[in-house]
Amino acid sequence: MFYADSHIHLQDYKTKDIKSIVQNAQNFNVRCFVNVSAHPSDWAQIEALARDESAVIPAYGVHPWYVAAAPAGWAENLERHLIENSCAWVGECGFDRLKNADTVAQTEVFELQLALAQKYGRPLIIHAVKADDIMAQYFDRLPARTVFHSWTGSVEWGRQIQAHGFFIGLNFSILRKKNAAELVQNVDLTQLLLETDGPYQSGEKNVETMPQNLPYLAQKIAQLRGVDGEELAQTLYLNWLNFSGGNHATNA
Repeated sequence: MFYADSHIHLQDYKTKDIKSIVQNAQNFNVRCFVNVSAHPSDWAQIEALARDESAVIPAYGVHPWYVAAAPAGWAENLERHLIENSCAWVGECGFDRLKNADTVAQTEVFELQLALAQKYGRPLIIHAVKADDIMAQYFDRLPARTVFHSWTGSVEWGRQIQAHGFFIGLNFSILRKKNAAELVQNVDLTQLLLETDGPYQSGEKNVETMPQNLPYLAQKIAQLRGVDGEELAQTLYLNWLNFSGGNHATNA
């Protein structure tokens, strides 16, 4: 069985031996990694990692936590990265009212990123915390290839997202929800992607989430769902190929 990590921050690992992190995960059949940025200061490193590691797909974005710190000209810089790399994604971006109450600034920054994702036909990675009502207003404008990262919301919210054709990304945080079984059992498996959000979301202090643990995450989801683990893993990888357009190891 093959796996894809649809959301990871390789540049944020304490060790800078990214090659070993990628290789170790590949030994566990993790074939590809969407390396996600949070701020334009990440973008040069994101670009370099994608150039050095053929299994890494870059994602350029401005996280809602950092909209106030985005430098002048960031949108033009983002567009340049998308033009120069036809495989690059946009994100992560969106809204977070838990840590940033300025939704006016978040809206401006998000809409610029949304426009670029639409213009260049790129997958869009959404971060939405305490912002379901805001994101619902964008359902008719989001690209077909939109994924709501680190979903742990209500069953109803998950159904709304998937009813509009969008995907949700699950990581280890879903396993810590008291109603994890209910949430997983109500997900449309054909619109689901796996992610680690590494090095974050381990749930353990000073422990980094590693991408080689994706097969274990898939197994736990299968158990909660009450389905065969190998069949679930196959479905998830087919989802990845459908969502990514089959792109999993090239920047050509």
